[in-house]
Amino acid sequence: MTEGSRGGRRREYASDADRVRAWRQRQKEAARAERIEAATPTDPAAAVTTLAEAVPLLRQETQAALARLSEVAASITAATALLADPAALEAHLRRVQADADKVRADAGAEIAGLREQLDAALDERADADAAAAAALAQADDATAQLAAARREQRDELDRLHADHAAALNAWTTRFEDSEAAHRRRTADLEALLEQQRDQLARLRADADQAAATVGRLEADLAAARAATAAERDRTEAVRADLAGARAETAAARAQVDAARERADELRTELRELRAFATASDPIEPR
Repeated sequence: MTEGSRGGRRREYASDADRVRAWRQRQKEAARAERIEAATPTDPAAAVTTLAEAVPLLRQETQAALARLSEVAASITAATALLADPAALEAHLRRVQADADKVRADAGAEIAGLREQLDAALDERADADAAAAAALAQADDATAQLAAARREQRDELDRLHADHAAALNAWTTRFEDSEAAHRRRTADLEALLEQQRDQLARLRADADQAAATVGRLEADLAAARAATAAERDRTEAVRADLAGARAETAAARAQVDAARERADELRTELRELRAFATASDPIEPR
């Protein structure tokens, strides 16, 4: 069963704290009503006495209120004068514009530096690509040389087999020497090929590193552009704050006018109280 479907009296307050606050407010209103009732005069003599006591108190409260209103009006006038000063506002705007120009110039210089770094990285990548192409060409040449050496080996073996029947013993040592030379040459060519492959791997790693550098520089350039956009947003916020300050100045002027009107009303009430007190002075008891 939900709380809305339960029977009984509907709750007047949403919480115990609201009920306590309402009870305290009722107590204050009751105490105030008692004070007003106790201070209400019941005969003309008591009314004169009450009026004689209340007029100085009212004068003191009025003077204090006028002093406070004068202080508030003075502070509002000073703030209004400062906000209404074109020279001060123009100086503030110049400072803000100078700061924005400095940030814009710094951002432009940083972007130019990043562009130079990007161009240098692109040049390095082009050089790496050229070096890689040269290494590939050298590897192709080494492979061609190896194939030619193998062809020469086959030719030499064919010649050795043709002469083997006639001079087997004489050519045995020569054949062994030729075989050893061929092996050394083959080993040298294979070592050269392995060296070219290692150099090609290093050049490819350098090309990858250059590509990573280009990516990092592009990210830095994007961050610089974002910082420039953020600075532009801050400039727009300063302009919005200036417009808000002008609106607050207009509101402050309206409050000053209202305070002056209230002061005039209090002066009028004070003159009326003085006139009433003057008219009531002959009734004083002997």
